[in-house]
Amino acid sequence: MKTAKFLKAELLDLDGFLDMVEAYEEISAIRMRKVKKAVLSRREFLQGLNEAFSYIVYSYSVYKRALKKNSPKNILNTNGRNVIVLLSSNTGLYGDLILRIFSKFAEEVRSSDKNTDIVVTGALGKRLYDSSKLNKDYKYFELSDTASNDSNVVALLDYITDYTTINVFHGVFKSILVQDPEKTHLTGELMKRIEDGGNNNTIPSTGFIFEPSIEKVAEYFEKQILSLIFEQSVFESGLSKFASRMVSLDTAASNIATKVSSMGFELKKAKHRKTNLSIQEGVLGGALWN
Repeated sequence: MKTAKFLKAELLDLDGFLDMVEAYEEISAIRMRKVKKAVLSRREFLQGLNEAFSYIVYSYSVYKRALKKNSPKNILNTNGRNVIVLLSSNTGLYGDLILRIFSKFAEEVRSSDKNTDIVVTGALGKRLYDSSKLNKDYKYFELSDTASNDSNVVALLDYITDYTTINVFHGVFKSILVQDPEKTHLTGELMKRIEDGGNNNTIPSTGFIFEPSIEKVAEYFEKQILSLIFEQSVFESGLSKFASRMVSLDTAASNIATKVSSMGFELKKAKHRKTNLSIQEGVLGGALWN
């Protein structure tokens, strides 16, 4: 049976732990609020940018047919290979989000062919990959959990721009309580639309004049879109992790508070037992003297 002294010490430890968890929760909430508005507004911006690029894709396909260039030609000088990128984290306390992202990423890796390379970011993602049964070689990049103004993001972007098809796996913010794993196509879908001759749903009703040329405009747009969509994936990953951490810590704080309440009740019971024991000893001592 736990003594009152032991319960007081344990209760003191729990109170300190609760303060620490609540502090981390507040920090996560501040970070989430800081990036949430920017990330959600960029979603709409990138959607509009993709619509603009679809017009360029269609115009480029028309231009190729007009010149009788029937063989598909990539706008960018890529290496013809595919790459799968995992955006994970360096630390824990993100609930099960990183595990769910890795699970979806691992499925893609297992079904990939010899023409596909693997890129892993984050120390936790590296540990998960090394401990898994995925025997394919991979390239590792250090990446901070915030990824804000991180030179490693630039290095990673420079590395993957050589690939023809780029798929990035990361978390995405749905709501405060819901963060899901997401697969984002950076170039593969755009190239496919070019090779297919554009998408009929995006045929513009208005004519356009491209200066200096349709090839230059298409190349510039795709390079910019590649960079923007990848940066958005990194920001989406950060937002989802902050939200997931906040929810995880809130659950932990609630569990600790429940434990503190239960421990407080146990402490009161221990004090009552000690008081009752003192009374019983006094009664028995008085009986002996009588």
